[in-house]
Order: sequence, then structure tokens, then C-alpha cells
Amino acid sequence: MRKINLKPYKVSITTPEGIKEFDYDIKTSIESILLSSGPMTEQRLSMVEVLRNARLAEKVKSAQDDILLEESEYSTLKQSFDAFKGYSGNEVEMCRRVQEAGHVDVQEKRKKS
Repeated sequence: MRKINLKPYKVSITTPEGIKEFDYDIKTSIESILLSSGPMTEQRLSMVEVLRNARLAEKVKSAQDDILLEESEYSTLKQSFDAFKGYSGNEVEMCRRVQEAGHVDVQEKRKKS
């Protein structure tokens, strides 16, 4: 399994009033990338693929600070991230978290008799 940190992180933007800092909503961005289509991505989703990606996006949105993904789910996420072509400096941390998602060994809990 892969573990991804979904905690918001700080980004800065320059406005005419000066530099503004805000929390980057990583969950919403992941959802957008999973379901993206059009000029910003090479991703073209079939009906089955969009439904699969929508289930994964819902799993991300409902997660707390971290999410554990099966290898197949991580592969789907990675494919969407690799196909997307509209990143900016604000997405560097999100891309790093996805690219460097650590492997986690999970063992089933045994029921007590």
C-alpha cells in the first residue's frame, strides 16, 4: 500500500496588495486531476475509467490527514498526475507527496477468540 499526506500546506501568491499566504486544498486538487479532461491533460477517460477515478476521488475527499491506497489505486492516481500538464509552483508539494508516497506494509488484525 502507499501512504499519502493530505494535510493542507501553505502557499503564497503575489497580488497588487502584496504577498498573500493561504492553505492549499490538496484533496480538491487531487480530485480535479483525477477527473480532468481537456487541454490541460493528455488523460481521456472512458465511462468505466471516469467512474473508477470518481470512486478514488471520493475516497481521497473523505480521508483525514493521510490516505492509504492499494497499489492499483496509486497507479491510477499516478497515471492522472503524469498526464496532467498544468502544474504551477503551488503544486510542487502536492506532486512531491504523490511521487514520493511511501510503501506501507499492512497486516490484517486477528480476531480474538
